[in-house]
Amino acid sequence: MTTKAPKYEAIVAKKVAQRDSKFVKEWLIPKESLPDLTDVTGWIPKSGFLTEEELEITEANVLEISKNIQSKKWRALQVTKAFCHRASIANQLVNCLTEVFFDEAFKQAEELDKYQDETGSLKGPLHGLPISLKDNLNVKGQASSIGIVQFCFEPEQMEEDSLIVEVLRGLGAVFYVKTNIPAAMMMPESVNHIFGHTVNPLNRNLSAGGSSGGEAALLALKGSPLGVGTDIGGSIRMPSSFQNLYALRPSFGRFPNYGGRSGLPGLESVNSVNGPMTTDLESLEYYCKSVIGDEPWNRDAKAIELPWKSVTLPEKMNFAVLMDDGVVRPTPPIRRGLQITIDALRKAGHEVIEWDPAEHFRLSEIITSFFLSDGGAYIRDAFEATEEPFFPFMNAHKVAPEVKVKDLWKLQSERSALLKKYLERWNATAAQTSNGKPIDAIIMPATPFAGNPTGKFQDYIGYTSPFNVLDYSVGIFPVTRADKDLDPRDEASTGHSATDDKVWEDYNPEETHGGAVALQLIGRRLQEEKVVEMLKLFKKLIKYEH
Repeated sequence: MTTKAPKYEAIVAKKVAQRDSKFVKEWLIPKESLPDLTDVTGWIPKSGFLTEEELEITEANVLEISKNIQSKKWRALQVTKAFCHRASIANQLVNCLTEVFFDEAFKQAEELDKYQDETGSLKGPLHGLPISLKDNLNVKGQASSIGIVQFCFEPEQMEEDSLIVEVLRGLGAVFYVKTNIPAAMMMPESVNHIFGHTVNPLNRNLSAGGSSGGEAALLALKGSPLGVGTDIGGSIRMPSSFQNLYALRPSFGRFPNYGGRSGLPGLESVNSVNGPMTTDLESLEYYCKSVIGDEPWNRDAKAIELPWKSVTLPEKMNFAVLMDDGVVRPTPPIRRGLQITIDALRKAGHEVIEWDPAEHFRLSEIITSFFLSDGGAYIRDAFEATEEPFFPFMNAHKVAPEVKVKDLWKLQSERSALLKKYLERWNATAAQTSNGKPIDAIIMPATPFAGNPTGKFQDYIGYTSPFNVLDYSVGIFPVTRADKDLDPRDEASTGHSATDDKVWEDYNPEETHGGAVALQLIGRRLQEEKVVEMLKLFKKLIKYEH
């Protein structure tokens, strides 16, 4: 007697075959020639599979690419092909791509070259720049499966761009790939039943993080000069920290947000936002200025009319640092990264005080309640439609009760009270600093890990999710990399929680060696410009080199 294959497996096979058919065969590396390395970040330039010209293009940052396209040293099509080639190799190394549409990208780039030849000008500040996109950002003519099997071909092609994609297209950007995410974007590791697991190019024993994990892994391998991720609980920040990127989680309304495909459509108790991810801080700032310079508030009804402004930092700044939130202690590499940052700030004359995470745990509980307020119905219905099994991390979506309106309102009222309390505590730091001014920012981990071992993130996102509830502007900056000799295992767990015990138990200096050590820089709401300026300061003081 034969056993009928689950419905979802046939859909998956068709979807993966469709994606794989879109690669240029001549660009794919034979399996026997792929490296048996843990760290593959430096392999592509040495492999011989890219030409010198392709390497020169793909190693350049956004400003260099734009300058060379403007001068016609490089053409848009030439640049696009180079990044398509490198992205193909990146996917073979870490499994980071979901949608591949090179032919459409070539056509778009050819049209931009023609426009430049005929007009003598560029379409916009991003003219000819390839930009990669997280899978949930809709591109007209492409799918947005968001890691759910039912959505692989429902619909097979989106009818219109997400608004951020429309804006970027109007500025001259070229779209060529979309990147892997966890199922429904509701897990901290990028794994789903369609495309599988994206691993970390800095150490392929480690997870790329989630939910913008495919995006972060592609960027770390320079298969893209700049990518756009989304964040509702840490989904830009966690994977960016796992790949030592620069990234920005903006406050809601700063960038256009309408039109993406969501795993929680209609949820407004906490808002998802999109933001830039890149290896280069100049590129991040250029993106911000370009998008906001396009005045997105004239297209998105929820965008805030707030032009990008110049910010000058004070000569002496005040920072608060959170070393341990009392729920899960960061692993040794992250604590070392915090100390490197503290020492650099104090040496430069800045003041550093401690931050008390008084409201953090409750904020993290509240956001989880918001995520499950529909009783898990939307995600559960989508999974059950194709008999797709649930990942253990998502089991709550199978059993969560629907939150009654009166209880949801109560949670929202509590949230608002905590927001006020947090702001008051921030302002009250003026009493702790020597210059009588409140802190400029908080520095803290994005996760307890320098990239968690695959499958071992556990169940806690409390280092990032409070700032989604608070809607603060948050940047990610790289510090160093994990080192088995400098980051020995702690003799014992702190016993903060069961999760803390498990994180301590799982930590292995050998396994984590080479993982990324990056931190969060938290500014106040709508302080994106100040956060970017502070990231520049940290880059100067810490001097991390990709």
